[in-house]
Amino acid sequence: MCGRGAGMPGWERARVAGQVFLQDRLLAGCVAATLLLSALFITFPGIDLAVSELFYDPAAGFAAKHVGVLRTLREVGSLVPLTVVLLLGATLVLKLLSPLRRSLCSPRLALYFVSLYLLGPALLVNGVLKAVMDRPRPVNVSDFGGASAFLPAWHMGGEVLGHRSFVSGEAALVACLLPLVAFVPPARRRTAGLLIGVFVVMVSMNRVAFGGHFLSDVTISIALIATLATVLHRLLYGRWAAAFSDPRMEVRLTRIGIECNYALHDLALAAARRGRALAAAAGRQLQAAGSQLVSAGRLALSFGAAASSAIRGIRVRRLSQVTPNRS
Repeated sequence: MCGRGAGMPGWERARVAGQVFLQDRLLAGCVAATLLLSALFITFPGIDLAVSELFYDPAAGFAAKHVGVLRTLREVGSLVPLTVVLLLGATLVLKLLSPLRRSLCSPRLALYFVSLYLLGPALLVNGVLKAVMDRPRPVNVSDFGGASAFLPAWHMGGEVLGHRSFVSGEAALVACLLPLVAFVPPARRRTAGLLIGVFVVMVSMNRVAFGGHFLSDVTISIALIATLATVLHRLLYGRWAAAFSDPRMEVRLTRIGIECNYALHDLALAAARRGRALAAAAGRQLQAAGSQLVSAGRLALSFGAAASSAIRGIRVRRLSQVTPNRS
């Protein structure tokens, strides 16, 4: 059966795709928020300086980073999302290791969040944006006692920095918790959204208070992750929903797990055969070395016996020369 848009000219398919995109209000809203935030901070870069200045003391610097509670908040802000993705990733690994057992949670849910973390904080933020954006952190900017000049959001090229500000990796990491709201029962969705939203804002603003990021770093980072999360959700739970349904994922993971187990079994057998071959070769070498040692020992004994006989002969001749003949 032909898919939607089959047989259409290119411009018509683009128009249909544009209509579908505009009809998806959430995705359109995420994209619009990213673009509007970017335009706002590029047009009015002083907003970043004004917000960071609220947390800066000329005598003490960004003193918030020395507050124990806020330092704990930062650790929790990284630990919670990492724990979530590791637990979900572990369910996929366990399914592959025990392919005949049912997955501990929805495999599509686990794939969704693992993909979001890998594509978002790992690839997009730390792998791409931080590699090409050379924006210094607030603590390194001359306005706050540093040595570098202030640069607006999305600035590329120029000075090479080891610790780049745009965009915030920790804000991106904690923002990956936002899609959890979509998987909460509708009756509790508002409460869950409020709690997760407050947590994301607290962790993100904590980085601003520490002088580690500007306001634009964290807000644009959250908007980017929200956009990516929406796209992935539309793919795995929308356009490709049938291909990535839990029953099909179970079958697919079971087949992959069985194939992996067979491959591991073959590798183990090959390694065992290789080990036995090496052990046999080592045994033969040791046996040959032992035979050589035995031959050397026998030769040494022969030389010893010959030397002992020679010494006894010399002693006998000397005694015969010293002792007088009494006959």
